[in-house]
Order: sequence, then structure tokens, then C-alpha cells
Amino acid sequence: MSPRRDSTAPARQPVIPENDPVWQAFLHAPVDDEPLTVEERMAMAEGAAGPMIPGEVATAELRKRAEAEGAGAEFDEIYARARRLDALDELGGRVDPIR
Repeated sequence: MSPRRDSTAPARQPVIPENDPVWQAFLHAPVDDEPLTVEERMAMAEGAAGPMIPGEVATAELRKRAEAEGAGAEFDEIYARARRLDALDELGGRVDPIR
């Protein structure tokens, strides 16, 4: 459960064990300071140019997968809650993620 945005309670951070080999590899990985190649720049430009998936199509696919797993009602509840929070946030209202 996340604290309210206007709360003085600290946000909970994930606990990562010190002996986690993936975390240790991430921490000790070298920084990639090489400049991008022409091929990498072209690949990035192609990706930015599309094709894009409209949000409605992505949402419909997620809903379909949730239904296939028997979680259609839960998806609808979470999606409706997210839409309400987005609407409140756009109006400048206080957002309470608990409700």
C-alpha cells in the first residue's frame, strides 16, 4: 500500500538483499560511455517513428489476457481506479491511491 501523496510517511523502498547476484552485477557493471554508432542511431529513429500501438488496442489486449486467466473483473476494477486517479490528477485534485 502506498502512502498518500500529502502524507509525511516515507515511501517504502524495495528491499534488495546484499547478496543478490543480479543486484551486485548491476551495481558493478561498467558505464557504457561509447558513443552511439550510426546503426544504433538509425535503429532508435526507426523505433521512434513507429509503428505505434494505440492505447485502446493495448488496453483491449490486456483485458483479453486478463479474461483468459479469469481475472477480467479484477482488471476492470484496477483500470477503473486508475482512470479515476488520472481524472483527479488532471483536475488538480488530491489523489489518494488507497481509494
